[in-house]
Amino acid sequence: MNVVKCEILQVYNIFESIYSAEVKVVEGDFPNEVGLSMSSNPLPSIVSYHVISHQERLFRLFYQSCKESPFINLTFNNDKQLSITKPFKRLLLCIDDSSIIESLALIRYLTTKFFDCYVYFMTDMNFADNKSLYFQDILGERFSKITFSQDKMKLILQSQEIGTRLFLLGKWSMVEELKKMAISIGFTDEEMDIYGVGEKIDYIFCAKCYQFSMKPNPLHGETTCSHCQTSLDVSSHFSKRLNAYLGYIHV
Repeated sequence: MNVVKCEILQVYNIFESIYSAEVKVVEGDFPNEVGLSMSSNPLPSIVSYHVISHQERLFRLFYQSCKESPFINLTFNNDKQLSITKPFKRLLLCIDDSSIIESLALIRYLTTKFFDCYVYFMTDMNFADNKSLYFQDILGERFSKITFSQDKMKLILQSQEIGTRLFLLGKWSMVEELKKMAISIGFTDEEMDIYGVGEKIDYIFCAKCYQFSMKPNPLHGETTCSHCQTSLDVSSHFSKRLNAYLGYIHV
């Protein structure tokens, strides 16, 4: 496990219990210009980061805490990085309230690199909130707060030019629904970056009744269809079309 030790230079309370800290790396290094780490003390918590100056080893961190400076040491692994695949003509970033910490560094990074990007914050709140005002201040006309609906999102996705890249960042149910919608419109897997937040629910497609059941975790190779009660052998094959693992009738 890699450890990055940081000297905290300045701390800002952005809103509620979410903080931004400018830090100087004194030992180790972050693996990318933008990504995610875990604070190691006093309790494990997620931290997003982006580079300010490689030469001066300065980074900006975003985290949630009840204290201003709850950590000095950070740990990271390569499975928790926010990678943006290039090239692209335009980046469309869709986020929700569950991905605020993960989104903050990514959005700041995008603005410093002057990428052509647009951010949609999907929320049920109709009134002006601190998070939306913060994003609006950073992005101006490149930011919109919208209530999630299939019709509204279809219109947004259909209006994009060829060469637009999608970055879907939020709870798994949201990003999977948006991915399915984007594919039906004509986007390919290669034109999308997906980062799900929280617990992911996988499904099994029953070969007998053609219905979906939740995939048990951990899975022991055999399960029972919740609809027709048939014993199923669960394949390791994942169907992108069905968004589920295939369950064959157990013999």
